[in-house]
Amino acid sequence: MKHQWDIVAVGTLNVDLIIIGEAPRDMEVLAQWLGPSLVELTAAGSVGYCAVALARLGLRVSLLSSVADDIFGHWILRQLNVEGVDTQMVTMESGQQSGIGIYILLFGSRKRPLTGRLATHAPWPEELLPTQEEHLRQARLLHCGGYLHYPQRWGTPTEKLYQKAKGYGLITSVDTQFPLVPVEGTWMPLFGNLLSYVDVIFCDESEAQAITGASHLEDAATTLISAGPRLAVIKQGAQGALLATRDQIIHQPALPVEEVTDTIGAGDAFDAGVLYGILAGWELSRTARFATAVAALTLKGVGGSQTAPTLAEVEAFLAR
Repeated sequence: MKHQWDIVAVGTLNVDLIIIGEAPRDMEVLAQWLGPSLVELTAAGSVGYCAVALARLGLRVSLLSSVADDIFGHWILRQLNVEGVDTQMVTMESGQQSGIGIYILLFGSRKRPLTGRLATHAPWPEELLPTQEEHLRQARLLHCGGYLHYPQRWGTPTEKLYQKAKGYGLITSVDTQFPLVPVEGTWMPLFGNLLSYVDVIFCDESEAQAITGASHLEDAATTLISAGPRLAVIKQGAQGALLATRDQIIHQPALPVEEVTDTIGAGDAFDAGVLYGILAGWELSRTARFATAVAALTLKGVGGSQTAPTLAEVEAFLAR
């Protein structure tokens, strides 16, 4: 079967306002401080950075998502289209507002948002229209970014989507991220039966531990795989990543880069590199090193998409 898309991805889309600089940490001095900073607006969200990274690598990627019918929603779609990401199946919701992540990276941090506003539109369609279902059928792989962010999609709604994708013969993957509401106990119950339909699960080390209750990452990976996925990918930031199947565990160290502007979206770029390797049919060690290079090259620019690399740039980086 000839597929129209390499990857169809679900997840929310928002903008990130990123402010990078050095500000005084003394509150009295800070109250009087006025200094220049690097300020950028990027098209982001639970799946936006990953989609751009996939497109830069040359994959055909389409989004099955939603945006608000406001100035930011229109801007997000325009930016994604410039990057070659297909948005024809993105629903625009009137009367809603876009989410905004605000990263005030003035005090040493290069990663986490300080504040922001949540989107009021749906993260992605709960029930697929016939045209959306046919769109999904034409893909090789279904990926979800930020599953745990959205309680309204926990369990059955996403299970139905993934069960449908597996019925069409798609490879499936999910980047869990983390709940935006308080959760008691481990996070594993929040998945329902979803993981039985997932081939590849991505999370960072704190998320892996919170999902499984395991203190050691190898134990966490084993628990994740026993729930259904054939590959567990645990991202460790500057320490690299752990990739595990039922038969092997790879500890992939991070690759050094000369400059780091911020680390926003590097994990999403790592996802893109792993998915590229899976679709290419590579062995796990080659996939792990390739994904690490994709992530490393995003560190030089603002956000997760400004310096998302092309395939040629990744190959040149690895050759060096």
